[in-house]
Amino acid sequence: MRKKLHAGVSLLLATSVFASPLVLFPQATYALSVEDVSADDTDTDEETEYTIEFEIDKALSAGDIITVKFPSGFKVDKNLKPRDVILEDDDGDEYDIYDVSVSGTTIEVEIDEKISKGTLLILTIDGITNPKSKGDYKISVKTSAENSFKTEEITIGGKNSSSKSGSSGKFDVKLGNSNAGQETSISLGRIKLSTKLREGKTITVTFPDRKMLPSSINRNYVEVNGERADRVTISGSTVRIDVPEDADGDSYLEIDFLKSAGIENPSSGKSYVIEVEYDKKTYKSDSFEIKGSSSSGTSSSAFDVSITNSSPGARTSYTLDFNLDERVAYGDRVEIEFPSVEMVPPVISSANVTVNNIAVSGLSVSGNRVSFNIPSGFSSTNKMTVRFAELAYIINPRTPGSYEIVAKVDGKTYRSKKFDITGNTAPAVPVDNSTATLALSRATASTPTGLQVGIKGLGKPLTRGQDFIEVVLPVGFTVPAYVPANTVTVNGVAANYVGVRGQNLVVFPAQDIPANTAVQINFAETAAIVNPATTGMYSISIFSSEEQGVLFARPVNIVALNGVGFKANVASYTKNGATHALATAPIVVNGHTLMPASFYRDGLGMSVTWNNTSARIVSGNTTMQFTVGSKTATVNGQSITLPEAVQLRNNIPVIPLRAVAERTGYQIIYVNGIYTVYR
Repeated sequence: MRKKLHAGVSLLLATSVFASPLVLFPQATYALSVEDVSADDTDTDEETEYTIEFEIDKALSAGDIITVKFPSGFKVDKNLKPRDVILEDDDGDEYDIYDVSVSGTTIEVEIDEKISKGTLLILTIDGITNPKSKGDYKISVKTSAENSFKTEEITIGGKNSSSKSGSSGKFDVKLGNSNAGQETSISLGRIKLSTKLREGKTITVTFPDRKMLPSSINRNYVEVNGERADRVTISGSTVRIDVPEDADGDSYLEIDFLKSAGIENPSSGKSYVIEVEYDKKTYKSDSFEIKGSSSSGTSSSAFDVSITNSSPGARTSYTLDFNLDERVAYGDRVEIEFPSVEMVPPVISSANVTVNNIAVSGLSVSGNRVSFNIPSGFSSTNKMTVRFAELAYIINPRTPGSYEIVAKVDGKTYRSKKFDITGNTAPAVPVDNSTATLALSRATASTPTGLQVGIKGLGKPLTRGQDFIEVVLPVGFTVPAYVPANTVTVNGVAANYVGVRGQNLVVFPAQDIPANTAVQINFAETAAIVNPATTGMYSISIFSSEEQGVLFARPVNIVALNGVGFKANVASYTKNGATHALATAPIVVNGHTLMPASFYRDGLGMSVTWNNTSARIVSGNTTMQFTVGSKTATVNGQSITLPEAVQLRNNIPVIPLRAVAERTGYQIIYVNGIYTVYR
């Protein structure tokens, strides 16, 4: 529908261009356009579902935000979840939603995949309550690509509000089974229509919960006034039914969904309402009651666990087969809890975890728990197979025995049947790590450091890409969220993979390492580990994935950094805890820091003289001569090229810092916006 509209506009513009060759069009800018805002119910103080259609003129990426702002008077369910929101294009193709957050009447929808420029999006949001006062209200929309909101108006409580839209009264709902979470037949009506049925026109039935509906319904299982429906389609919580030929001209409406249609009752026992729309008139059912509840607590249905290798400590694929108490649908959250933290790597790619053969979205790892969202394209069902591929790096428990896995599916807990880990593990070879070593490349506080670990021997072998060495850094050390594998070597070979688990660094070697073999692990300073800001003794521990207990632990002493600190564009420096003024602020030119000549004298204690055209710095046996405006300097009479020319600021030369520091024995570090010069 919208595509035809846009095509027509494009044709009109094209015609105008050919007819008027001198017409100039302004250059296009990125702007979102809101096409339409509608609600299932526009009565005052009614909870309803809103649909917002808008076109984006700039592509969106995973992590971008779509923001919808309702004006004062509206109420938004603060517990909205991704399953309460549908984002699709005008072809009905859904997009993955990673998260939904609510602040007052503002909703932020974080998308989990790329959306192309020029896409017409249809955003459906449940759980919105209309204002208590009648009137015209503006709904605002923007994305991460826009700086301002675009608005569209909707009338609340007007003449065409849904509860007053031509219905002669509410209609009955008859259920074949009224128990929560059970499949049932449903009969709706009789409804007295304001206009007669016409063959091919669409009847829309909106259910109170999208999880009531299967992914599709065969038209043989739906009847309109006793006749088989012509066509039946599903979108979210809505079923669209085309009027069959033999119902043409009827002034009433009865809809029957047979049990074979696969519709399930809601999972919570309370009152619900179904809405039917025909020819722009909406009819509401009487409320109907669902008995019992199946939405919380612990299920008695145990799921199967299959593994491809049952040996202790083996890396293997895990397949979990669920027969759920209720349907699971796109956006639902699943949490899998493995028996121990040692089984789960710190990072798992979502490409290596599937649900019903579709890669999951929004995957995260916390200890022994792996959580993810049901992805788009998933057909609503109560049969779910979760598979962790071997490349997910899940490993079996180290000790033979019977184990179970616990899963939470949309808040409900399921326990697996017991699965067995069998076989014997080889005993550890006796090793002596009493002389094992551990050293930091820098021991000064708040300083990026390298780390060298020297293990004298392993009691058990390590298999490449599967087993690991874990380095436990105490609180105070800064550990980055990601460590590139090429910044860590194991016996001279770049690591296969390096994971981060809190303060722990998990190193997977790229080669097999036999038992009783020495292991040297080197973390480069570019791994971005930073020493604690507080001086004192700290203990670092080393573990192997194949052995129980610590291999060894060593203390390291963090000492004070007796340096001079400063910030770019701030006319002062800090030394021995005191702040001192500078004649002019440090500047950064093309990535190079330039310092006033007085800094080298007052901050670093060098002998310095200067005027408006030159500067001379003497430190020990090194004499450096600089000329304002020149990139050429001399060191003990030998010419050198500076990275940037010396400048004159506030009547004082400013000189490249690194050129001086490197020739006078000083080092420079940069942490959290502060430069520190020390030696």
